[in-house]
Amino acid sequence: MERDFLEKQGLNADQIKAVMAQNGKETNALRDDYDRKLASLNDQIDGYKSQVTDRDKQIKSLSTAAKDNEELRAKFAEVEKANKEKDKEWSSKLASQKKEFAISSALSKAGALENKAVLPFIDTGKVSLDENGNLLGFQEQVDAAKQNYGFLFKKDEPAEPQKPATHVVVSGNGTSEVPQDPSKMTLQQQNELYKEDPSRWSQLFRKKQ
Repeated sequence: MERDFLEKQGLNADQIKAVMAQNGKETNALRDDYDRKLASLNDQIDGYKSQVTDRDKQIKSLSTAAKDNEELRAKFAEVEKANKEKDKEWSSKLASQKKEFAISSALSKAGALENKAVLPFIDTGKVSLDENGNLLGFQEQVDAAKQNYGFLFKKDEPAEPQKPATHVVVSGNGTSEVPQDPSKMTLQQQNELYKEDPSRWSQLFRKKQ
């Protein structure tokens, strides 16, 4: 969140500091949760790779020994079939975990107060993950959840309306519209008055001194 954006919304320095601090906490929490889940997922992937490597060594060993042995050939075929089934199981489990992780991260970004509370209202069967890791069909699901169960999501607090600045207007005949008390004028108003009507500025501020 940009400080300039908050200033344009009319927030004062203390309000901006509070908003930035809270936004920083939420962003760090999301990043920590993302890093933790990603690390866990990578650990599982490494584990699968290690198992596949050991399996391939086993297959190679059996293949060499089974060349002239019918019993070993049958054993090799059995192991190969079992490994193919495990491959499918691992691939399916890994794809499911990636999808769950992507949905969880997307729910956090969508403002869910508690992902576990929102998940029952998300039809994950209608959500898929493309080859680039993008969720398909998720936005429709979360929009429907927000509409029907809005209390499960963070409320978007409207920004405070920006107060219009009071400008010093100097007319061509030398009359000026200024606050009766010069101390209530902003520095910008003082500068504008000084540039446009130095004599009027002098009257006000020298009199004040």
